[in-house]
Amino acid sequence: MYRQRRGAAETLEVVRRQGSRRVNAAVPSSETGWAFGDRVRVPSKPEWGVGTVTRAAAAHVRGNPCWTLTIRFPNAGIKSINTAAGTLERVEDTTEEGGGETAVAIAEAEAVAGDDLLGPQAQRRVESLMIGLPESCTDPFRSIPARVEATLDLYRFDGSGRSLVDWAVAQTGLDDPLSRFNRQELETHFRRWEQVRDSHLAKLAYEAKQKGQSVEKLLAAAPEVARNAAAHARFRR
Repeated sequence: MYRQRRGAAETLEVVRRQGSRRVNAAVPSSETGWAFGDRVRVPSKPEWGVGTVTRAAAAHVRGNPCWTLTIRFPNAGIKSINTAAGTLERVEDTTEEGGGETAVAIAEAEAVAGDDLLGPQAQRRVESLMIGLPESCTDPFRSIPARVEATLDLYRFDGSGRSLVDWAVAQTGLDDPLSRFNRQELETHFRRWEQVRDSHLAKLAYEAKQKGQSVEKLLAAAPEVARNAAAHARFRR
């Protein structure tokens, strides 16, 4: 048992070295140098997956330095993006199948799956990450309306057909989530995530009401399922 656990721990350490650092917080693109091979995510389109820079050229827009990048995304093909147009997120944690904290956690869980101690711990971490919400929804330093707007944007995922796979790409950072999960497993994770999302929106709606911050216009334009979730806020005490 000791040798088995030691072997699992050594395998886990190899996986961690392959993805040595966490995903950086979004950095203003104009202040960041880019190069061939850099891995990148578009925060507003996480379902595109973690892309690879195939060409990077320094440029200027209105006198400000920026970069024009050609990026190959696993689920969106080749895109040309000027960093002056928005913030990109550099991904430094990578595996052969994707990038980001959850992708690395999934690889780690597989590496120690046969270990009685490390296996369940790693799996619980994956399950926790699979129901996590983006920082833009939960950051307490953002205004409540901004967090509500970010949370409402998550309702573009409905858990059916291609939308389920798009959600899984966004949530896991894997190029092909179906290589690690079957559809039933993804549906189970999505239902749990859906409950967390709805509960979070209801909490934000309640906090907005308590603090006199109007989010009614945002909710009025939201899908019916989101309005129904927010309506539960009135039952909070």
